[in-house]
Amino acid sequence: MINNLVIEVLLENLHTAKSYRVKEICLGIMGNLVCHESLVAAISLKNGLIATVMEQLFLDHVKCLSETFSAYVSWAQALLPDEILSRILRVVGKTDNSTLIEKIIDFLSTVIDNRDVIAMLIQPLLKLGLVDRVIGLLTNEIERSPDEKLDRLESFHLILHFMEELSAIHCVSKAMASNDRLIKVLVNMIKSPDKVAVASYCASVVIVMSNILTDGKHLVPRISHDLRFLESLLEVLPEVPDDDQTRYALWSILSCILAQVQETGLNSSSLDRFVSLFSRKFGLIKDDLESQVVDEENLTPEDALLKGWISRCVSFKTILMAISFFIERWIEQKSSQGNEDAINNARKVLSYCQKALR
Repeated sequence: MINNLVIEVLLENLHTAKSYRVKEICLGIMGNLVCHESLVAAISLKNGLIATVMEQLFLDHVKCLSETFSAYVSWAQALLPDEILSRILRVVGKTDNSTLIEKIIDFLSTVIDNRDVIAMLIQPLLKLGLVDRVIGLLTNEIERSPDEKLDRLESFHLILHFMEELSAIHCVSKAMASNDRLIKVLVNMIKSPDKVAVASYCASVVIVMSNILTDGKHLVPRISHDLRFLESLLEVLPEVPDDDQTRYALWSILSCILAQVQETGLNSSSLDRFVSLFSRKFGLIKDDLESQVVDEENLTPEDALLKGWISRCVSFKTILMAISFFIERWIEQKSSQGNEDAINNARKVLSYCQKALR
């Protein structure tokens, strides 16, 4: 097809055709051709091809736009003008079509996966509002009716996964950390009673939050006393038992929060609620910890634990130390006030933490 001038025919039709359907078909054929890596270089060298494809970004036609993003090859230089990047982000911001959203996300993921391309484009994209556009996509999906959400789960997951990829880029993570709207959205997603229904949704949200908090220490005080958030975060653990990346991210978030709480302190009422929460939910921490035990002969799970995963996890040590610190304080305050059952439960948690930290 290439040798028989199909690209020239497609380009001529893109220039002259008045029909959106003809343009859509031409772009679709071109998109299929560039899927063959051996042909990409030859196709990209065709005179006028890149400029012609870029022009199609300004069509107000969903199917043509979808095929335009499919036909993309790594032409970073052609994407640099502000009007091109602005148009791409405007499409991101205004489209409601799930197919087009998926094509755009796939396109942008391809961009950020290429180190040379993203180095050239990330600052212009941030300047033009990439973070706000992606947050807008996410909130639009969250605000849909339950029936709509079921029909658009693929789009929802792609958006979250794309945010996960973006948050791993330092300069993007810093921009995300300065966006108050995003942290509120992520916290509410973790606190949502629906979260346990979709483990992959939990995983992406936790990873994005962890990446953002790394560059946004100022955000930690805002969530450090939100016990409902802490409880919901712990409830994610049983949903991701084999996902080490998510579990490490979760422990990192919890470690940041508890370090902040330990630094600022708790009044008597907050201390009661804090100890109550961790006494009730400590089984989730214990189960997760023991699921990572090193299998060594003649060692009990708790003893193997001491030689296993915890010795390599700084975040987990920080968490256990903070829990121990607050439980010790609470026991001192309550030991003369009765309520032996609650005190005994707290002592069991404290004993476990202390043994694990030896």
